[in-house]
Amino acid sequence: MKKSFIIFILGAWGTVSYAQDTAYVSRDKTTALFFKSAVKIISKSTHGFDVTQKEDALITIKALDADFAPTRINVQDVSTAKIYHIPVEYSYGRAGRRIDIDGTAPMTVRVIKTGDYNYNAVVTQLGEGKRKDVVDHEKTGGVKAWVDKLSLAGNRIFFRLDIRNKSNLPYEIDFVRFYIRDLKTVARMATHEQEIVPLITTLHKKTSIAHKQDIAKIFGFHRFSLSEDQALNVELYERNGNRHLYLQIKQKDLDDLKTIAPARQQPANTLVAANTL
Repeated sequence: MKKSFIIFILGAWGTVSYAQDTAYVSRDKTTALFFKSAVKIISKSTHGFDVTQKEDALITIKALDADFAPTRINVQDVSTAKIYHIPVEYSYGRAGRRIDIDGTAPMTVRVIKTGDYNYNAVVTQLGEGKRKDVVDHEKTGGVKAWVDKLSLAGNRIFFRLDIRNKSNLPYEIDFVRFYIRDLKTVARMATHEQEIVPLITTLHKKTSIAHKQDIAKIFGFHRFSLSEDQALNVELYERNGNRHLYLQIKQKDLDDLKTIAPARQQPANTLVAANTL
């Protein structure tokens, strides 16, 4: 009896479960779940929404139908056997955001590496100096944003997003959304949009831009391409406000990509990464 009790305790300790905040999804916005380490989906598939493992530590969720009951997905950490129970509900207004699971660093990357390249120097280079090679810009309510320094480094496409606030009201960023869409599309239809998620970003959650303040943030994506009638849309949303900004990167902009040579990755046993993408 005592032996069976010990085995039961050890088994329960090895599969600890953790409840998480709700992930809101919609049919035309993709919600991204970022984990600290490699995970796997252990839930059964459902007809109401699509769950995709994009990277070892990245899962995206998108609704297929607005008429599904609130549910949850179960995700297990590969190394620790932790199980995360993530509630999923439909909400157009709250969908399309990044959720950092279990203390994942909020919207920032300290050490930026892949199996082949280290992108730290690339991010530093793009973040320094004045903006140049502006691709698009938009202004509303005293706030202006620019997309500039569009570059290719290794297998990543980078750009810098400059934001300036000349209004007396602080500008607090709620979230930034990225998706590829046909230029000729009039109706807002999910079939015409492909949500993409940055693998590298220097934007923190709850970033607030004060009066007469400028900031410059870097975003890095898997290498992608556009047809002549497509654009990568960059949408910047204000928290508790309506001063949203909408910018685009088109195929002609990708034709003029500046090339930056990233540093080659050193052997894994010589470096310890705080965040690996």
